[in-house]
Amino acid sequence: MNEASGVYKFAGVGELAETVTQLLALGLQYGTELGRTSGRQSKSGLEKIEQIILQQARDYLAEVREGFILSVRTGQLAQKSELRFLLDRVLVDWNAFSQELGIDATDEPLSESPDPMNYVNQTRQHLLAFGMAAIALGQLPKLPADQVTFPYSYNDPPTYSDIPAPNSPGAMLSRIEELEQMTWRLMSGDLQGLLNQRYGALRRTYGFFEVSAHLARRETERFGIKRHSSQIALL
Repeated sequence: MNEASGVYKFAGVGELAETVTQLLALGLQYGTELGRTSGRQSKSGLEKIEQIILQQARDYLAEVREGFILSVRTGQLAQKSELRFLLDRVLVDWNAFSQELGIDATDEPLSESPDPMNYVNQTRQHLLAFGMAAIALGQLPKLPADQVTFPYSYNDPPTYSDIPAPNSPGAMLSRIEELEQMTWRLMSGDLQGLLNQRYGALRRTYGFFEVSAHLARRETERFGIKRHSSQIALL
């Protein structure tokens, strides 16, 4: 993955984040009410295009997780308990990922030598995805009030300043897992249930995609990339 493709990857993730944010905003504004009892939904799940968008978000978050696994170092861990947590949650993923990269140790030689550049490009893409997500999580508490669109905010003006940025590898992994889990739950289409029962996680997930889109809008012009118009518009 050369420099130009990395820039377009950045822009593509920004557009995906903006579409996810607008998708959730529309659903929350017109399909939910804070405190309302979750009743039977008028539809069994989200429309097909919404499912596709959320699946793309899940694919991106999978890349974020792989990038985290590649970048974490035991020297970054402040406590042994955190190291145990990371090992328990990451080692299984790393074993699978090392086989995917072709770096697992085996007694039998490979019948064909894979192209090492494919592995390098894949690794770079995972690290780029993680870097983008890490920056977004770090900037989330600093997002200006006029950029916050989460419909059910208890603050006036609205803010994400109460959401701490991850300050350790363990905290980062927990946030990545929460994003993955919430995106999977969003595919059920039960926004009202999530608003009532998982308000904090839903708000943090919404904020993550919102700040990712904000950062991409701010930076793509500097990169000289013309962005496509949003596919979903707030009414």
